[in-house]
Amino acid sequence: MTLPVVVTASRAWIALFPCQAAPISALIPPALQPVTLRGGRGVVAAAVFEHEDTTIGPYSEAWIAFAVRHRPWFSLPIGSMYLERRASDFGYWVHTMACSTKEVRTMQAETWGYPCFAGDLRVTSRRSKVRAEISENDADVFQFDMKRPGAGMPIHFPLRTYSRLGDDIVRTEMSVDAIGHERQWFTSAKLTLQRHERVEPLRMLSIETNNPIEVRWYDSFRTRMEGPSARFKAK
Repeated sequence: MTLPVVVTASRAWIALFPCQAAPISALIPPALQPVTLRGGRGVVAAAVFEHEDTTIGPYSEAWIAFAVRHRPWFSLPIGSMYLERRASDFGYWVHTMACSTKEVRTMQAETWGYPCFAGDLRVTSRRSKVRAEISENDADVFQFDMKRPGAGMPIHFPLRTYSRLGDDIVRTEMSVDAIGHERQWFTSAKLTLQRHERVEPLRMLSIETNNPIEVRWYDSFRTRMEGPSARFKAK
């Protein structure tokens, strides 16, 4: 498989949930710091993607990640995710990722170092709601539910992730063109963590799994996945 991976037809659903920020530091490399909201809260992101047309074929993926920054000059608590699309060091540290095919799983691990496993992703999408159930070897890992926040409109934004590749922390940035809706108020989403080793460490974060900060529903999601755009030492 060669880069870039061009995604021309896809759908995506993302929800951000508040949690305790301090315990996140034990789950990320020292080079990264959790983004902190007012009240000492951190941010956990649950995301599901259905890639219907790409240069490596159709596949689905789902991940759970933390909002982080790479050694920011200042780290003041903020009341929203204002910095996400304005600070170049803002990104999501991917804690766990499921892919629907073993080929994509291998590429994700070798190219970006994502902690990816080949799982069974069952996505049920209706006009007003979506449910994604993720399992591995017939064992449930997590479930994600969301209600549509509103009518779709054109949106353009950067999506950055952090992961570990060998001895380095790498940041990957994707430019996304989407049609969808994002909302911070009067939203509905739920993240259900099952008793599984891949998500068991997340329990110490006390994630408010029924109280999203923001939900994002994209009926159309197009992007290009290049190789890592920045590298840092893990320590």
